[in-house]
This record gives sequence, C-alpha cells and structure tokens, in this order.
Amino acid sequence: MPGPTYLAYYDQINDSKARSLMAACAEVLASTQPDRLYFLFSSLGGSVDAGVALFNFLRALPVPVTMHNTGSVDSIANVVFLAADERFANSHSTFLLHGVQWGFGQGAQLSRAQLQETMSRFSADEARMAGIITDRTSITSQELESLLLQGESKDLAFALSKGLIHGVKEAKIPVGAPFFALNFA
Repeated sequence: MPGPTYLAYYDQINDSKARSLMAACAEVLASTQPDRLYFLFSSLGGSVDAGVALFNFLRALPVPVTMHNTGSVDSIANVVFLAADERFANSHSTFLLHGVQWGFGQGAQLSRAQLQETMSRFSADEARMAGIITDRTSITSQELESLLLQGESKDLAFALSKGLIHGVKEAKIPVGAPFFALNFA
C-alpha cells in the first residue's frame, strides 16, 4: 500500500523554481505513486505570479498535499503553503505576511500610462494574495489589510489561532519513506 512521499523545499518562489517544482512533483507522482505529498517547506517568498501558479498547481494534484513549515514561510510563500489542506509547523517556525513590493531599476522612468499599469498590477496582485489567504484561513479581510501593512513575523500561536496551521509538531520522515530534497539552480 502506498504511503506519503516527502519533499524538502527551502528556496525562493520564482518562475524557474516554480517550473522546476512542478516538474519534480510530476516525476515523484509517476515514480513513487504516493497517496500524499508531504512537503518540508521553508521559503522567503518571491514572485506573486509564480506563487499563485504553484498554489493552483498544488491544489490540482491528484493526491492530497501536506505542508510543514520547517523554518520560515514569508511573503508569497504563505500562499503556496496554504495550498495544502493539512498544515503543520515545527516549533520556532514563523510566518511573515506583508504587502506586495515592486522593484524599479536605477534611473527607471515611467510614463503616466506605465505608472497606472503598474499600480493596477500592484492592486491585482495584493487582491489575489488576499483572496487566497482569507479563503484558506480565518483571517478576515480587515485583519489581513492591517497585517499586510505591518509586515511583521507572526508566531505559532497566531498561526494556530488564525488557521494558517492545524498543529505544531516536529517534522519527521519515517525510515524508508521516499524522500526528495529539491534543489534547483
């Protein structure tokens, strides 16, 4: 009888890493035929587009997904983490929620139309993040708006009380269980 396959992911969330993670999940599903994917997960975040794509990809998988915060889940990584219906955290783990940030190259110049387009995209990205977070936790829209402005790490008591996690326990990979450390260049 198949059991879970364990995957360790400690990296950023960006386009190339998202594509690699999707491919790795497909390969693991084909090779180990698990009844669940169990992620030992920690990430400083990254791209909203990549994070939302990963969220939707993980939700579409034919097996349940468990996420286990093994360090820090920050920024858009919270959205990826929330793809799982079962979520845990190691003691001393944290969660950082903050608003969308946008980088401009030195000396960048924008026309009014480009600035409006950027602001529209900025608002849309925050709305996508907020929709997922409020749908998958007990955090209200008003609470989330305040959290995104605060930009501070939240502890396990907060994570438990707001439904980011379902429990605190140490991650443990059973002896002999299929295990993959995902390291992408």
